[in-house]
Amino acid sequence: MERTIYIPNMADHAYPLSAALRSCGIPAEALPESDDQTLLLGRKYSTGRECFPFIVTTGDFLRKIEEPGFDPDKAAFFMPLASGPCRFGQYSHIHRVFLDRLGHKQVAVISPTSANSYADIGGASLKLRIRAWQALVATDILQKLLHETRPYEVNQGDTDRVYKKALAKLTEAVEKGKNLVRLMKQIAEEFKQIKIDRRERKPIIGIVGEIFMRNNRFSNDNVIRRVEALGGEAWLAPISEWIYYTTQRYKEDSAAERKYRDLLKAILQEKVQRYYEHRLEKPVKKLLLNNEEPRTTEVLQYSAPYMHFSFGGEAILTIGKAVDYIRKGASGIINVMPFSCMPGTVVAIVSKRFREDFNGIPWLNASYDGQEDASMLVRLEAFMHQARQYRDKRRFG
Repeated sequence: MERTIYIPNMADHAYPLSAALRSCGIPAEALPESDDQTLLLGRKYSTGRECFPFIVTTGDFLRKIEEPGFDPDKAAFFMPLASGPCRFGQYSHIHRVFLDRLGHKQVAVISPTSANSYADIGGASLKLRIRAWQALVATDILQKLLHETRPYEVNQGDTDRVYKKALAKLTEAVEKGKNLVRLMKQIAEEFKQIKIDRRERKPIIGIVGEIFMRNNRFSNDNVIRRVEALGGEAWLAPISEWIYYTTQRYKEDSAAERKYRDLLKAILQEKVQRYYEHRLEKPVKKLLLNNEEPRTTEVLQYSAPYMHFSFGGEAILTIGKAVDYIRKGASGIINVMPFSCMPGTVVAIVSKRFREDFNGIPWLNASYDGQEDASMLVRLEAFMHQARQYRDKRRFG
């Protein structure tokens, strides 16, 4: 029986990704953005010991199930697996347990794994994997354009309007299998038309940390807009970073286990990923300061002084990406994480030494659990003041 795959709305990437599935004949839909009902349901059916992204995704799944007309026999929830020292790898298993206990055994949970860099997504269809990859990379690029333009717009709201139209065009183009390079050229021209005032560059703040929390506006209390409201420019670590990392681990693990066929697949996969990324980046390259992503091997080298490469997962990427942003001119780093997140806590511990190595660069460890926290705004205001001072010190000596 054909099922509709429901994709958690972690970020705007969910829309083009669901379109990629539909373009290959797989019914798919991005779930609505999370809201207060999400939290109510998520907390009601969890124990309180789980990390915040689990509570949010559980709430969103249950919110969908409660919709009138929902057919459990024709539904599947998308929840990938990941290895490393993170509870994320257990999400899909626990979701399965919760759904069964609540009487929704018919609902499927689809869980491609990072162990083979998600090679089994959509039945390992090459067409789907290429379209899904292009969809993710193109959305990363749109978000770069959004975040580097909006802080400087003369007419408030112009950038959001152009971005939303561009995202809709991208989603449609992915679903219809259109030429995305041509579309990116059109989108670049539309962003060029936005009237901006960039006589003075605002302090650049690198947003790194746990992938769900840094991307999900509802969960991180719109941290990017808060940075912008306080006079900053936020650079968000791209989702493609994690896919590249899983490809790198796939290569390393295949080589270590002497699985040479898998090693060849991983090498070719990375080449294909780079090819499409470079094609999609080229039309907008001149519009962006943060216009080129480092290779995963570079990110791992940046993080090597702070943690061993065998410490897999997002912690090592968080540190490496922070170095990349500082090298590109960032004046502060925000490490966004769920409350009690182990990799996030490890990064928070390492951050003291990290700051010392980079001339006391402002660093904010921001943990969220869905509760209102008035102190976070105060901490963010103090952080942005320090970031401006750091920028001025860097500029004028």
